[in-house]
Amino acid sequence: MARKKPEGIEALAAKPEPPSIQEITMLDWFAAFALMSVGPDVHSATAASRAFDRAEEMMKQREKR
Repeated sequence: MARKKPEGIEALAAKPEPPSIQEITMLDWFAAFALMSVGPDVHSATAASRAFDRAEEMMKQREKR
């Protein structure tokens, strides 16, 4: 189904640019994979926090090796 084009003031509002794939850091990459282990019943803010906590631990282990 085609999306309706914005009209009125919505058409004038600047739309944020999606992040470029080149801006993804190793921490982001690890967090994305850590999110795969979070269950669907976990609140999104909690899931994000847990994923980045796990990603930071992965970064620490990466530095050790």
